[in-house]
Amino acid sequence: MNCRRRCEWREGELFRLDEKAEQCGVGKEELREAILILRAALGEHSRLPSGVRVDTPRPDVKGEKAFGGFWVGVFEIGDFEIVIRPRVEKYGEMLARIRRALGDVSWIYLTASSIYAGDSRLAIYGEAYRLLGELWLLASREPRFLTERVVGRGSRIGLGATGPYLHGRRRVRNRALANAVVLGVRRVAEAVDEAYEIAKTLPTGVREVVEEYFSLISRGAEAVLEELGDMALWIDGEDLGGYWHVASRAVKGHSWGRLREAVGRYVMIPSTKLYELYVYVLFLENLGAPYRKCGDFCLEVENARLYFNKAPLSRLVKKLSGRSPKPDVTFKRGSSISIIEAKYRELNGRGLGLPDAVRIAAYLGDVARNGKLKAVVTALSTPQGIENPVRAKISNGVEAAVYYAVVNPDWDSSGEVRSALAFIMSDP
Repeated sequence: MNCRRRCEWREGELFRLDEKAEQCGVGKEELREAILILRAALGEHSRLPSGVRVDTPRPDVKGEKAFGGFWVGVFEIGDFEIVIRPRVEKYGEMLARIRRALGDVSWIYLTASSIYAGDSRLAIYGEAYRLLGELWLLASREPRFLTERVVGRGSRIGLGATGPYLHGRRRVRNRALANAVVLGVRRVAEAVDEAYEIAKTLPTGVREVVEEYFSLISRGAEAVLEELGDMALWIDGEDLGGYWHVASRAVKGHSWGRLREAVGRYVMIPSTKLYELYVYVLFLENLGAPYRKCGDFCLEVENARLYFNKAPLSRLVKKLSGRSPKPDVTFKRGSSISIIEAKYRELNGRGLGLPDAVRIAAYLGDVARNGKLKAVVTALSTPQGIENPVRAKISNGVEAAVYYAVVNPDWDSSGEVRSALAFIMSDP
């Protein structure tokens, strides 16, 4: 890693290719190609494994200028690596807070796991998780004991070339299963241990992203061994039986064995989705009561429900398009439904751009209920001098209102979130 050249930029950064290439010690066209490869890789999957759509802007090149995108992480290409730093200092705090509230956050990484299939070296990123998933299924579903035929003893009589003989059956341990599972887990663990060296050279924010991913893989390996239980003591390192097809992916000579040192070097997180989840968790926490699951990406707190990237109803959009609208967060309390749009940027100047404003107006008309249509817009900073909330009469007896709230992981946003909740829950 020390001999590698590195290009760094801050997410959302605009820069000239020639200037950045000179800073990094690479050729301008080499940098252009690397950025376009990264863009193509991040675009191969439009959804997270959970089904959540990913529309996070990717790095791009237009003429002599480049856009850094809103993904944070590290990407290795050729003999140098691209590192994209977060725009906020406490980026890792967003990950940690989401994990504390929702548990497993591995699914937000998996957009960047299988997408690197264009280069065989890059496919290793997702291989660790896929291999662990197969090993866990083996450990949980395959029989732990087998029966084998024993000649010379037993209660059954057979007839062979030399005459009759006794035979029977006995119960034996499934050592092949134990050997295959332990071999696979051991290779993953070795790869993670070696890959931790990668994180030591990364800047703050990116380092937390990479280390969290390594931690997720380690916890996955521990879960496999826990499922295997005492069978781990049965290994003899010999027969793999019918499990060779899984174990072969973890031995030297196969792509996994050759590339295991590179595990985790291609870690990327879509920052806009991470921020949306962070906002979702903050509103959930500030409701101040235990919550329970009410469906996919739906959590219920007393008589209120919070939906992530989905709407509980659609008046017109679904009829027109066959697809339901997907606000970042939807808040439902009784018969009242409000939406929350999370903008991972600073809203300076005049506020929202026209596309965002039109989308919020469409959500209000299609999803929100009651005489007042309510929305909350969260951002890293909000416009100065703007009326809060912004109100407008739509028709007789119907008013729309949008409340701006500053939600920034670099400082305590609890007061802003509580004020936004009070606005949402106030009488229409």
